[in-house]
Amino acid sequence: MEAAKSTSFLIVDDFELMRKTLRNNLISLGFDNIMMAGDGEEAIKILKNHSVDCIISDWNMPRMTGLQLLQYIRCDVQYQNMHFMMVTAEGERNMVNRAIDAGVDQFLVKPFTQITLRDKVSTMLKHGPRVLSKSAVATNQSANRERQAKEAASKNSKPLILAVDDVATNIAIIADTLKDNYKIKAANSGVAALKICSNARQPDLILLDIMMPEMDGYQICETLKNNPKTAHIPVIFLTAKSETIDMKKGFELGAVDYITKPCNPDILKARVATHIKLKLSKDALEERVDTLVENARLREDVERITRHDLKNPLSAIIGSCEAILNDKWVPNCMSSVENIREASMSMLGMINRTLDIYKIEAGIYRPKLERVNLAELMHRMVNSFRMQAQNRTINIVYQAPSDCIALAEEMLCISMFGNLLNNAVEASPDGENIYVTTNQVGDVCEVSINNVGEIPQEIQTTLFDKYVTAGKQGGTGLGTYSAKLMAETQKGRIRFDTSPYEGTTFYVQLPIA
Repeated sequence: MEAAKSTSFLIVDDFELMRKTLRNNLISLGFDNIMMAGDGEEAIKILKNHSVDCIISDWNMPRMTGLQLLQYIRCDVQYQNMHFMMVTAEGERNMVNRAIDAGVDQFLVKPFTQITLRDKVSTMLKHGPRVLSKSAVATNQSANRERQAKEAASKNSKPLILAVDDVATNIAIIADTLKDNYKIKAANSGVAALKICSNARQPDLILLDIMMPEMDGYQICETLKNNPKTAHIPVIFLTAKSETIDMKKGFELGAVDYITKPCNPDILKARVATHIKLKLSKDALEERVDTLVENARLREDVERITRHDLKNPLSAIIGSCEAILNDKWVPNCMSSVENIREASMSMLGMINRTLDIYKIEAGIYRPKLERVNLAELMHRMVNSFRMQAQNRTINIVYQAPSDCIALAEEMLCISMFGNLLNNAVEASPDGENIYVTTNQVGDVCEVSINNVGEIPQEIQTTLFDKYVTAGKQGGTGLGTYSAKLMAETQKGRIRFDTSPYEGTTFYVQLPIA
Protein backbone atom coordinates (compact mmCIF):
# COMPACT_ATOMS: atom_id res chain seq x y z
CA MET A 1 0.00 0.00 0.00
CA GLU A 2 3.06 2.27 0.22
CA ALA A 3 2.80 3.24 -3.44
CA ALA A 4 -0.73 4.43 -2.92
CA LYS A 5 -0.13 6.87 -0.03
CA SER A 6 -0.99 9.80 -2.35
CA THR A 7 -4.52 8.40 -2.82
CA SER A 8 -7.15 11.05 -2.16
CA PHE A 9 -10.16 10.09 -0.02
CA LEU A 10 -13.61 11.57 0.47
CA ILE A 11 -15.31 10.44 3.70
CA VAL A 12 -19.11 10.82 3.62
CA ASP A 13 -21.06 10.38 6.87
CA ASP A 14 -23.71 12.46 8.63
CA PHE A 15 -22.20 11.60 12.04
CA GLU A 16 -19.25 13.90 12.73
CA LEU A 17 -17.57 11.57 15.21
CA MET A 18 -17.49 8.75 12.66
CA ARG A 19 -16.07 11.10 9.99
CA LYS A 20 -13.26 12.09 12.36
CA THR A 21 -12.64 8.47 13.40
CA LEU A 22 -12.25 7.38 9.78
CA ARG A 23 -10.04 10.38 8.99
CA ASN A 24 -7.76 9.71 11.96
CA ASN A 25 -7.49 6.04 11.04
CA LEU A 26 -6.56 6.92 7.46
CA ILE A 27 -3.95 9.41 8.69
CA SER A 28 -2.51 6.68 10.93
CA LEU A 29 -2.24 4.48 7.85
CA GLY A 30 -0.19 7.16 6.10
CA PHE A 31 -2.82 8.93 3.97
CA ASP A 32 -3.08 12.71 4.27
CA ASN A 33 -5.20 13.82 1.29
CA ILE A 34 -8.60 13.48 2.97
CA MET A 35 -11.82 15.45 2.49
CA MET A 36 -15.10 15.04 4.38
CA ALA A 37 -18.81 15.56 3.64
CA GLY A 38 -21.93 15.30 5.80
CA ASP A 39 -24.14 13.64 3.18
CA GLY A 40 -24.34 12.61 -0.46
CA GLU A 41 -25.36 16.03 -1.77
CA GLU A 42 -22.41 17.73 -0.07
CA ALA A 43 -20.16 14.99 -1.46
CA ILE A 44 -21.31 15.70 -5.03
CA LYS A 45 -20.44 19.40 -4.60
CA ILE A 46 -16.93 18.43 -3.48
CA LEU A 47 -16.52 16.01 -6.40
CA LYS A 48 -17.30 18.79 -8.88
CA ASN A 49 -14.37 20.85 -7.59
CA HIS A 50 -11.80 18.32 -6.39
CA SER A 51 -10.15 15.17 -7.67
CA VAL A 52 -11.03 12.13 -5.55
CA ASP A 53 -9.66 8.59 -5.90
CA CYS A 54 -11.74 6.82 -3.29
CA ILE A 55 -15.04 7.46 -1.51
CA ILE A 56 -15.74 5.90 1.89
CA SER A 57 -19.44 6.47 2.54
CA ASP A 58 -21.98 5.57 5.21
CA TRP A 59 -25.16 3.89 3.95
CA ASN A 60 -27.92 5.64 5.93
CA MET A 61 -27.83 9.43 5.65
CA PRO A 62 -30.48 12.14 5.30
CA ARG A 63 -31.14 13.87 1.95
CA MET A 64 -29.04 11.42 -0.08
CA THR A 65 -28.08 7.93 1.08
CA GLY A 66 -24.81 6.16 0.44
CA LEU A 67 -26.51 3.86 -2.05
CA GLN A 68 -27.92 6.84 -3.98
CA LEU A 69 -24.45 8.45 -4.00
CA LEU A 70 -22.98 5.21 -5.34
CA GLN A 71 -25.62 5.04 -8.09
CA TYR A 72 -24.89 8.66 -9.01
CA ILE A 73 -21.12 8.01 -9.20
CA ARG A 74 -21.47 4.91 -11.34
CA CYS A 75 -23.69 6.76 -13.84
CA ASP A 76 -21.13 9.45 -14.63
CA VAL A 77 -18.22 8.69 -16.99
CA GLN A 78 -15.94 11.23 -15.31
CA TYR A 79 -16.08 9.19 -12.08
CA GLN A 80 -15.58 5.75 -13.67
CA ASN A 81 -12.09 5.32 -12.15
CA MET A 82 -13.22 6.13 -8.62
CA HIS A 83 -13.21 3.48 -5.89
CA PHE A 84 -16.23 3.25 -3.57
CA MET A 85 -16.30 1.65 -0.11
CA MET A 86 -19.63 1.37 1.73
CA VAL A 87 -19.66 1.60 5.53
CA THR A 88 -22.66 0.06 7.25
CA ALA A 89 -23.84 -1.56 10.47
CA GLU A 90 -26.07 -3.82 8.40
CA GLY A 91 -25.14 -7.25 7.13
CA GLU A 92 -28.39 -8.19 5.43
CA ARG A 93 -27.93 -10.10 2.19
CA ASN A 94 -30.47 -7.93 0.38
CA MET A 95 -28.61 -4.71 1.21
CA VAL A 96 -25.28 -6.22 0.23
CA ASN A 97 -26.70 -7.38 -3.11
CA ARG A 98 -28.17 -3.95 -3.88
CA ALA A 99 -24.81 -2.27 -3.28
CA ILE A 100 -22.96 -4.91 -5.34
CA ASP A 101 -25.42 -4.45 -8.21
CA ALA A 102 -24.86 -0.68 -8.02
CA GLY A 103 -21.07 -1.10 -8.28
CA VAL A 104 -19.59 -1.00 -4.76
CA ASP A 105 -15.92 -2.05 -4.48
CA GLN A 106 -15.71 -2.92 -0.78
CA PHE A 107 -17.81 -3.15 2.39
CA LEU A 108 -16.67 -1.98 5.82
CA VAL A 109 -18.96 -3.32 8.55
CA LYS A 110 -19.24 -1.39 11.82
CA PRO A 111 -17.74 -1.76 14.37
CA PHE A 112 -14.35 -2.04 12.67
CA THR A 113 -10.73 -1.84 13.75
CA GLN A 114 -7.88 0.07 12.12
CA ILE A 115 -6.46 -3.27 10.95
CA THR A 116 -9.75 -4.12 9.21
CA LEU A 117 -9.83 -0.69 7.53
CA ARG A 118 -6.21 -1.08 6.43
CA ASP A 119 -6.87 -4.49 4.89
CA LYS A 120 -10.02 -3.32 3.10
CA VAL A 121 -8.33 -0.22 1.67
CA SER A 122 -5.28 -2.22 0.62
CA THR A 123 -7.40 -4.84 -1.16
CA MET A 124 -9.50 -2.19 -2.88
CA LEU A 125 -6.53 -0.18 -4.16
CA LYS A 126 -4.87 -3.27 -5.61
CA HIS A 127 -7.68 -3.63 -8.10
CA GLY A 128 -9.39 -1.22 -10.46
CA PRO A 129 -12.89 0.09 -9.75
CA ARG A 130 -15.82 -2.13 -10.65
CA VAL A 131 -16.81 -2.13 -14.31
CA LEU A 132 -20.59 -2.46 -14.63
CA SER A 133 -22.61 -4.15 -17.32
CA LYS A 134 -24.93 -2.07 -19.49
CA SER A 135 -27.96 -3.37 -17.62
CA ALA A 136 -26.42 -2.41 -14.26
CA VAL A 137 -25.63 1.09 -15.56
CA ALA A 138 -29.22 1.38 -16.84
CA THR A 139 -30.56 0.37 -13.41
CA ASN A 140 -28.42 3.03 -11.72
CA GLN A 141 -29.54 5.64 -14.23
CA SER A 142 -33.19 4.76 -13.62
CA ALA A 143 -32.72 5.00 -9.84
CA ASN A 144 -30.91 8.30 -10.27
CA ARG A 145 -33.72 9.75 -12.41
CA GLU A 146 -36.31 8.59 -9.89
CA ARG A 147 -34.43 10.24 -7.03
CA GLN A 148 -34.04 13.49 -8.96
CA ALA A 149 -37.72 13.47 -9.90
CA LYS A 150 -38.72 13.01 -6.27
CA GLU A 151 -36.40 15.82 -5.18
CA ALA A 152 -37.76 18.16 -7.82
CA ALA A 153 -41.31 17.26 -6.88
CA SER A 154 -40.74 17.88 -3.18
CA LYS A 155 -38.95 21.20 -3.74
CA ASN A 156 -40.90 22.78 -6.58
CA SER A 157 -44.40 21.32 -6.69
CA LYS A 158 -47.61 21.52 -4.80
CA PRO A 159 -49.01 18.24 -3.41
CA LEU A 160 -50.33 16.12 -6.29
CA ILE A 161 -53.97 15.00 -6.27
CA LEU A 162 -55.19 12.31 -8.68
CA ALA A 163 -58.91 12.56 -9.47
CA VAL A 164 -60.34 9.36 -10.95
CA ASP A 165 -63.83 9.57 -12.47
CA ASP A 166 -65.31 8.55 -15.81
CA VAL A 167 -67.46 11.73 -15.90
CA ALA A 168 -65.51 14.75 -17.15
CA THR A 169 -67.71 17.32 -15.37
CA ASN A 170 -67.02 15.68 -12.00
CA ILE A 171 -63.26 15.96 -12.59
CA ALA A 172 -63.71 19.60 -13.65
CA ILE A 173 -65.54 20.40 -10.40
CA ILE A 174 -62.80 18.73 -8.31
CA ALA A 175 -60.06 20.57 -10.20
CA ASP A 176 -61.80 23.92 -9.86
CA THR A 177 -62.25 23.38 -6.11
CA LEU A 178 -58.69 22.31 -5.34
CA LYS A 179 -56.55 24.00 -8.02
CA ASP A 180 -55.36 26.88 -5.82
CA ASN A 181 -53.51 24.63 -3.36
CA TYR A 182 -52.78 21.43 -5.27
CA LYS A 183 -51.59 20.14 -8.60
CA ILE A 184 -54.37 18.06 -10.17
CA LYS A 185 -54.03 15.05 -12.45
CA ALA A 186 -57.06 13.29 -13.92
CA ALA A 187 -57.84 9.76 -15.04
CA ASN A 188 -61.11 8.58 -16.58
CA SER A 189 -60.46 4.86 -16.06
CA GLY A 190 -58.77 2.43 -13.71
CA VAL A 191 -56.05 1.56 -16.21
CA ALA A 192 -55.14 5.22 -16.64
CA ALA A 193 -55.13 5.77 -12.86
CA LEU A 194 -52.79 2.82 -12.21
CA LYS A 195 -50.43 4.01 -14.94
CA ILE A 196 -50.18 7.48 -13.33
CA CYS A 197 -49.49 5.86 -9.94
CA SER A 198 -46.56 3.94 -11.43
CA ASN A 199 -44.76 7.16 -12.47
CA ALA A 200 -41.66 8.41 -10.66
CA ARG A 201 -43.75 11.10 -9.03
CA GLN A 202 -46.72 9.42 -7.46
CA PRO A 203 -49.83 11.26 -6.31
CA ASP A 204 -49.98 12.33 -2.68
CA LEU A 205 -53.71 11.57 -2.55
CA ILE A 206 -56.29 9.87 -4.78
CA LEU A 207 -59.93 10.96 -5.06
CA LEU A 208 -61.60 7.86 -6.44
CA ASP A 209 -65.07 7.36 -7.85
CA ILE A 210 -66.64 3.95 -7.28
CA MET A 211 -69.10 3.50 -10.14
CA MET A 212 -67.01 3.24 -13.31
CA PRO A 213 -67.11 0.85 -16.29
CA GLU A 214 -64.61 -2.02 -16.77
CA MET A 215 -62.80 -1.46 -13.46
CA ASP A 216 -64.69 0.08 -10.56
CA GLY A 217 -63.24 2.06 -7.67
CA TYR A 218 -63.14 -0.92 -5.31
CA GLN A 219 -61.00 -2.90 -7.80
CA ILE A 220 -58.68 0.07 -8.34
CA CYS A 221 -58.25 0.57 -4.59
CA GLU A 222 -57.59 -3.13 -4.00
CA THR A 223 -54.99 -3.20 -6.78
CA LEU A 224 -53.22 -0.16 -5.33
CA LYS A 225 -53.16 -1.56 -1.81
CA ASN A 226 -51.85 -4.94 -2.97
CA ASN A 227 -48.87 -3.29 -4.66
CA PRO A 228 -46.07 -2.38 -2.17
CA LYS A 229 -45.05 0.54 -4.40
CA THR A 230 -48.50 2.20 -4.24
CA ALA A 231 -49.98 0.86 -1.00
CA HIS A 232 -48.92 3.98 0.90
CA ILE A 233 -50.99 6.40 -1.25
CA PRO A 234 -54.10 7.49 0.68
CA VAL A 235 -57.41 6.96 -1.12
CA ILE A 236 -60.63 8.92 -0.54
CA PHE A 237 -63.75 7.54 -2.14
CA LEU A 238 -65.77 10.34 -3.74
CA THR A 239 -69.09 8.84 -4.79
CA ALA A 240 -72.88 8.95 -4.75
CA LYS A 241 -72.99 5.54 -2.99
CA SER A 242 -73.86 6.38 0.60
CA GLU A 243 -75.01 3.08 2.08
CA THR A 244 -73.21 1.94 5.21
CA ILE A 245 -72.28 -1.36 3.60
CA ASP A 246 -70.60 0.50 0.72
CA MET A 247 -68.60 2.66 3.11
CA LYS A 248 -67.60 -0.40 5.16
CA LYS A 249 -66.30 -2.16 2.07
CA GLY A 250 -64.24 0.88 1.08
CA PHE A 251 -62.60 1.15 4.49
CA GLU A 252 -61.86 -2.58 4.54
CA LEU A 253 -60.03 -2.18 1.23
CA GLY A 254 -57.81 0.53 2.72
CA ALA A 255 -59.53 3.85 1.99
CA VAL A 256 -58.86 6.63 4.50
CA ASP A 257 -62.09 8.60 4.01
CA TYR A 258 -65.44 8.64 2.22
CA ILE A 259 -67.15 11.74 0.77
CA THR A 260 -70.60 11.53 -0.78
CA LYS A 261 -71.66 13.40 -3.91
CA PRO A 262 -72.64 16.09 -4.45
CA CYS A 263 -69.99 17.23 -2.04
CA ASN A 264 -69.69 20.55 -0.31
CA PRO A 265 -66.56 22.36 -1.63
CA ASP A 266 -65.54 23.43 1.87
CA ILE A 267 -65.88 19.85 3.16
CA LEU A 268 -63.85 18.55 0.22
CA LYS A 269 -61.08 21.11 0.83
CA ALA A 270 -60.98 20.40 4.59
CA ARG A 271 -60.79 16.62 4.25
CA VAL A 272 -58.21 16.74 1.47
CA ALA A 273 -56.08 19.18 3.51
CA THR A 274 -56.26 16.90 6.57
CA HIS A 275 -55.17 13.76 4.72
CA ILE A 276 -52.46 15.56 2.75
CA LYS A 277 -51.02 16.87 6.01
CA LEU A 278 -51.11 13.39 7.54
CA LYS A 279 -49.49 11.84 4.47
CA LEU A 280 -46.66 14.37 4.26
CA SER A 281 -46.03 14.09 8.01
CA LYS A 282 -45.84 10.31 7.71
CA ASP A 283 -43.38 10.59 4.80
CA ALA A 284 -41.16 12.95 6.79
CA LEU A 285 -41.32 10.69 9.85
CA GLU A 286 -40.33 7.60 7.86
CA GLU A 287 -37.30 9.44 6.45
CA ARG A 288 -36.20 10.40 9.94
CA VAL A 289 -36.76 6.94 11.42
CA ASP A 290 -34.04 5.39 9.25
CA THR A 291 -31.59 8.06 10.35
CA LEU A 292 -32.54 7.67 14.03
CA VAL A 293 -32.21 3.89 13.87
CA GLU A 294 -28.78 4.18 12.25
CA ASN A 295 -27.67 6.75 14.84
CA ALA A 296 -28.80 4.42 17.63
CA ARG A 297 -26.81 1.59 16.08
CA LEU A 298 -23.85 3.91 15.69
CA ARG A 299 -23.94 4.88 19.36
CA GLU A 300 -23.81 1.21 20.26
CA ASP A 301 -20.95 0.72 17.81
CA VAL A 302 -18.98 3.58 19.34
CA GLU A 303 -19.60 2.13 22.81
CA ARG A 304 -18.31 -1.26 21.69
CA ILE A 305 -15.23 0.35 20.12
CA THR A 306 -14.65 2.39 23.30
CA ARG A 307 -14.93 -0.68 25.49
CA HIS A 308 -12.44 -2.49 23.28
CA ASP A 309 -9.97 0.41 23.35
CA LEU A 310 -10.26 0.88 27.14
CA LYS A 311 -9.57 -2.78 27.78
CA ASN A 312 -6.07 -2.52 26.29
CA PRO A 313 -4.57 -0.06 28.83
CA LEU A 314 -6.53 -1.70 31.64
CA SER A 315 -5.09 -5.08 30.76
CA ALA A 316 -1.61 -3.55 30.85
CA ILE A 317 -2.28 -2.01 34.29
CA ILE A 318 -3.63 -5.28 35.68
CA GLY A 319 -0.76 -7.27 34.21
CA SER A 320 1.83 -4.87 35.65
CA CYS A 321 0.23 -5.05 39.08
CA GLU A 322 0.27 -8.84 38.99
CA ALA A 323 3.96 -8.82 38.03
CA ILE A 324 4.84 -6.38 40.83
CA LEU A 325 2.89 -8.38 43.41
CA ASN A 326 4.55 -11.63 42.33
CA ASP A 327 8.00 -10.06 42.64
CA LYS A 328 7.24 -8.86 46.21
CA TRP A 329 8.25 -5.35 45.15
CA VAL A 330 8.85 -2.68 47.86
CA PRO A 331 6.79 -4.01 50.80
CA ASN A 332 5.30 -0.67 51.89
CA CYS A 333 3.88 -0.15 48.35
CA MET A 334 2.18 -3.54 48.17
CA SER A 335 -1.11 -2.22 49.57
CA SER A 336 -1.29 0.61 47.02
CA VAL A 337 -0.50 -1.77 44.17
CA GLU A 338 -3.23 -4.12 45.37
CA ASN A 339 -5.69 -1.20 45.42
CA ILE A 340 -4.73 -0.29 41.84
CA ARG A 341 -5.28 -3.88 40.76
CA GLU A 342 -8.68 -4.07 42.49
CA ALA A 343 -9.81 -0.74 41.01
CA SER A 344 -8.67 -1.81 37.54
CA MET A 345 -10.54 -5.10 37.83
CA SER A 346 -13.68 -3.22 38.91
CA MET A 347 -13.35 -0.80 36.00
CA LEU A 348 -12.87 -3.69 33.57
CA GLY A 349 -16.04 -5.27 34.90
CA MET A 350 -17.95 -2.00 34.51
CA ILE A 351 -16.79 -1.69 30.89
CA ASN A 352 -18.07 -5.18 30.24
CA ARG A 353 -21.38 -4.15 31.82
CA THR A 354 -22.03 -1.00 29.74
CA LEU A 355 -24.79 -2.64 27.70
CA ASP A 356 -26.25 -4.68 30.57
CA ILE A 357 -28.54 -1.85 31.71
CA TYR A 358 -30.07 -1.72 28.25
CA LYS A 359 -30.56 -5.50 28.30
CA ILE A 360 -32.11 -5.36 31.77
CA GLU A 361 -34.49 -2.60 30.67
CA ALA A 362 -35.48 -4.64 27.63
CA GLY A 363 -36.06 -7.74 29.78
CA ILE A 364 -33.49 -9.81 27.89
CA TYR A 365 -30.70 -9.96 30.49
CA ARG A 366 -30.16 -13.33 32.17
CA PRO A 367 -28.02 -13.00 35.33
CA LYS A 368 -25.54 -15.75 36.23
CA LEU A 369 -26.38 -16.16 39.91
CA GLU A 370 -23.80 -17.88 42.09
CA ARG A 371 -22.46 -17.85 45.65
CA VAL A 372 -21.01 -14.43 46.48
CA ASN A 373 -19.54 -13.54 49.87
CA LEU A 374 -21.06 -10.08 50.34
CA ALA A 375 -19.09 -9.45 53.54
CA GLU A 376 -15.79 -9.93 51.73
CA LEU A 377 -16.98 -8.10 48.57
CA MET A 378 -18.17 -5.06 50.55
CA HIS A 379 -14.86 -5.01 52.45
CA ARG A 380 -13.06 -4.65 49.09
CA MET A 381 -15.58 -2.08 47.85
CA VAL A 382 -15.24 0.07 50.99
CA ASN A 383 -11.43 0.00 50.74
CA SER A 384 -11.59 1.13 47.12
CA PHE A 385 -13.54 4.26 48.21
CA ARG A 386 -11.44 5.16 51.26
CA MET A 387 -9.02 7.43 49.37
CA GLN A 388 -11.89 9.34 47.73
CA ALA A 389 -13.49 9.75 51.18
CA GLN A 390 -10.25 10.70 52.96
CA ASN A 391 -9.69 13.57 50.53
CA ARG A 392 -12.67 15.20 52.27
CA THR A 393 -11.84 13.82 55.75
CA ILE A 394 -14.80 11.46 55.53
CA ASN A 395 -14.42 8.21 57.46
CA ILE A 396 -16.08 5.01 56.22
CA VAL A 397 -16.93 2.64 59.07
CA TYR A 398 -17.55 -0.95 57.98
CA GLN A 399 -19.04 -3.71 60.11
CA ALA A 400 -19.76 -7.25 58.97
CA PRO A 401 -19.56 -10.88 60.06
CA SER A 402 -16.82 -13.02 58.56
CA ASP A 403 -19.18 -14.43 55.92
CA CYS A 404 -22.52 -13.49 54.40
CA ILE A 405 -23.13 -15.65 51.33
CA ALA A 406 -25.72 -14.39 48.84
CA LEU A 407 -27.01 -15.83 45.58
CA ALA A 408 -25.99 -13.03 43.21
CA GLU A 409 -23.80 -11.98 40.28
CA GLU A 410 -20.56 -10.48 41.51
CA MET A 411 -20.01 -7.91 38.75
CA LEU A 412 -23.59 -6.64 39.04
CA CYS A 413 -23.03 -6.26 42.80
CA ILE A 414 -19.80 -4.32 42.20
CA SER A 415 -21.60 -1.89 39.87
CA MET A 416 -24.64 -1.59 42.16
CA PHE A 417 -22.78 -1.02 45.43
CA GLY A 418 -20.21 1.14 43.65
CA ASN A 419 -23.00 3.52 42.61
CA LEU A 420 -24.45 3.61 46.13
CA LEU A 421 -21.08 4.15 47.86
CA ASN A 422 -20.13 6.86 45.38
CA ASN A 423 -23.46 8.63 46.02
CA ALA A 424 -22.91 8.38 49.77
CA VAL A 425 -19.44 9.92 49.60
CA GLU A 426 -20.61 12.72 47.30
CA ALA A 427 -23.66 13.50 49.46
CA SER A 428 -21.84 13.38 52.80
CA PRO A 429 -20.59 16.66 54.37
CA ASP A 430 -16.83 16.92 54.93
CA GLY A 431 -15.58 15.38 58.16
CA GLU A 432 -18.56 13.08 58.70
CA ASN A 433 -18.85 9.30 58.96
CA ILE A 434 -20.41 6.85 56.49
CA TYR A 435 -21.60 3.60 58.06
CA VAL A 436 -21.68 0.42 55.97
CA THR A 437 -22.93 -2.88 57.42
CA THR A 438 -23.48 -6.37 56.02
CA ASN A 439 -25.72 -8.83 57.87
CA GLN A 440 -27.90 -11.86 57.32
CA VAL A 441 -31.51 -10.96 58.11
CA GLY A 442 -33.76 -13.99 57.95
CA ASP A 443 -33.48 -15.52 54.50
CA VAL A 444 -31.70 -12.54 52.91
CA CYS A 445 -28.31 -10.87 53.04
CA GLU A 446 -28.69 -7.16 53.73
CA VAL A 447 -26.21 -4.37 53.02
CA SER A 448 -26.93 -0.93 54.49
CA ILE A 449 -25.13 2.31 53.61
CA ASN A 450 -25.78 5.37 55.80
CA ASN A 451 -24.56 8.92 55.36
CA VAL A 452 -25.40 12.25 57.00
CA GLY A 453 -27.87 14.30 55.03
CA GLU A 454 -31.46 14.09 53.87
CA ILE A 455 -32.59 13.40 50.33
CA PRO A 456 -34.42 16.51 49.01
CA GLN A 457 -38.17 16.27 49.61
CA GLU A 458 -39.03 16.92 45.95
CA ILE A 459 -37.32 13.77 44.66
CA GLN A 460 -37.97 11.32 47.48
CA THR A 461 -40.97 9.68 45.80
CA THR A 462 -39.24 9.41 42.41
CA LEU A 463 -35.65 8.72 43.47
CA PHE A 464 -35.48 5.36 41.68
CA ASP A 465 -36.87 6.77 38.44
CA LYS A 466 -34.60 7.32 35.45
CA TYR A 467 -32.73 10.67 35.22
CA VAL A 468 -33.94 11.90 38.64
CA THR A 469 -31.37 14.17 40.32
CA ALA A 470 -31.41 17.35 42.38
CA GLY A 471 -28.67 19.95 42.48
CA LYS A 472 -25.83 17.49 41.89
CA GLN A 473 -23.35 19.01 39.45
CA GLY A 474 -22.73 16.59 36.61
CA GLY A 475 -25.32 14.15 37.96
CA THR A 476 -27.04 11.90 35.42
CA GLY A 477 -29.82 10.54 37.62
CA LEU A 478 -28.87 6.99 36.63
CA GLY A 479 -27.08 5.77 39.77
CA THR A 480 -30.06 4.80 41.95
CA TYR A 481 -32.10 3.85 38.86
CA SER A 482 -29.47 1.34 37.74
CA ALA A 483 -29.00 0.09 41.34
CA LYS A 484 -32.71 -0.74 41.53
CA LEU A 485 -32.60 -2.55 38.17
CA MET A 486 -29.57 -4.58 39.24
CA ALA A 487 -31.04 -5.49 42.62
CA GLU A 488 -34.33 -6.66 41.14
CA THR A 489 -32.55 -8.57 38.34
CA GLN A 490 -30.81 -10.58 41.08
CA LYS A 491 -34.21 -11.27 42.72
CA GLY A 492 -33.45 -8.73 45.43
CA ARG A 493 -34.89 -5.41 46.50
CA ILE A 494 -33.68 -1.94 47.43
CA ARG A 495 -35.22 0.76 49.61
CA PHE A 496 -34.16 3.82 51.60
CA ASP A 497 -35.00 5.80 54.74
CA THR A 498 -34.20 9.49 54.98
CA SER A 499 -34.69 12.19 57.59
CA PRO A 500 -32.89 15.32 58.79
CA TYR A 501 -32.00 13.50 62.07
CA GLU A 502 -30.98 10.02 60.94
CA GLY A 503 -29.54 10.97 57.56
CA THR A 504 -30.07 8.64 54.58
CA THR A 505 -29.74 4.87 54.63
CA PHE A 506 -30.02 2.59 51.59
CA TYR A 507 -30.86 -1.06 52.21
CA VAL A 508 -30.13 -3.73 49.60
CA GLN A 509 -31.41 -7.25 50.21
CA LEU A 510 -30.32 -10.26 48.17
CA PRO A 511 -31.39 -13.89 48.70
CA ILE A 512 -29.02 -16.07 50.68
CA ALA A 513 -27.29 -18.90 48.83
